[in-house]
Formats: sequence, structure tokens, C-alpha cells
Amino acid sequence: MEFKPKQETKKIPEVGYDLLNLDASKAEQLKTRIKKWQGLVRMFVHPMFEKWRWGDEYPGHPHKAELFQIEEVLAKLLAMPEEKTPAMIIFEEVKHLEELKCWLKENPQGISQNGVYFVATGPKPGSPTPDVRGKDEKEAWKTLSDKLTELGVKKILMAGQQLDVSEFKQDWTEKGPWVARCVGIALSHLSKDKAGKFEVELSALTMPREKRDYFNKAKNKDNITTGGLD
Repeated sequence: MEFKPKQETKKIPEVGYDLLNLDASKAEQLKTRIKKWQGLVRMFVHPMFEKWRWGDEYPGHPHKAELFQIEEVLAKLLAMPEEKTPAMIIFEEVKHLEELKCWLKENPQGISQNGVYFVATGPKPGSPTPDVRGKDEKEAWKTLSDKLTELGVKKILMAGQQLDVSEFKQDWTEKGPWVARCVGIALSHLSKDKAGKFEVELSALTMPREKRDYFNKAKNKDNITTGGLD
């Protein structure tokens, strides 16, 4: 009988940590790092959303300049020494998490920080909701919010792909402006301007940029109208 060598399963590079399942030692390290930055963390919500969907045709994407900038700056941030940048939290769909880890390991800017933290999202495709089995959407976001609070997070610089905004309707928070899609949903659950408890600012690495600018303009307008009170 002919012997056939056993096929090896592709091994996923070990890079980063599951934010919601940190052991005590890693949680303490992250807490110390966050404290050094006065409670600030960087958060990217589905930063490779279009890359995974377009595949080989990605270089021909109509918004490639914005998309490539997000990818390039993310790579540079992850290659920086940990003491020079806040902790990085990346939301990624469960089905694309392995691809993201491979991208991180092959970072063209250099070896990525080991101190990057993941929040797996899903299982519904495209959803930014943390994948916390046995919990509904609201409970899953509360689990993440509680973990961030436990770690000492106070401020979030949020970036990523897929944001929609409107001044002419209300989302589930009943606080304007209306926000939707990946970044918008995360914002609605985490920002104290919506239903969350953290200071959240949208980074320039948020796409589409015109939606980010529209959100900031609408939020400032609302603050002026209400006297700037929470």
C-alpha cells in the first residue's frame, strides 16, 4: 500500500491577544499600558472590510486611496514601539480573523507588536457586535464595555471602515445624529454621546471620510443646541 504523507494544516501565526479572554498577567500588562496613556486606546472596527471582500480585485477598488491609507497607517502604528502609541484594539469578523493575523505577521512595516488585542465579531457577517456566545447583541456590547472599564479605558480613538450618518432620523439610542454600519454601531454602543460611557473620537482613518466629517459637524451642532451638556 502506497504511503501518503499527512497534509499539514496551515498554522495560524501567534500574534496578539483575545481582549475578552485575557489571563490575569496579560490583563495587568494592558491595564498598566492604558494607565500610562491616561485611559486612551486606539480602536479599529473592521479595518480590512473591503480588502477581504474584493480579494484579488482590491487594487481596483474605486476608493483605494482611502482604503490603502487605512492599511498603511495601521501597519505603521503596529510597527511602532509600544511606549510610543496607545494600545491597539482591532475588531474583526470571526471568519476573517485568521487572515488578519496573517497580515499582521507579514506587516510590510516590520514585525508587528505582540501587544495588539482582538475583538472577534459576528457570527452574523458584517456585524461589529462582539462574538460572545450565549449572549444577545445588547449583552455582548455590555460584556465588552465592562471589560474596557475594568482595564481602565476612558477614551477611545475610533477608526475603521463602513460608517453611515444622518441628522434626519434617530437610531436605537434616540440621540442624534443617527449612525449605522460597522463603525456607527460600535460608536452607538461605546460613546457617551450615544448609549455608551466612553469619550469617543472618530479618527481621520475612518471611511467614508465625508461621513466622519458629517458626524462631527452634526454632533457639534447638537452640542451647541443643548448647551454642550451630556
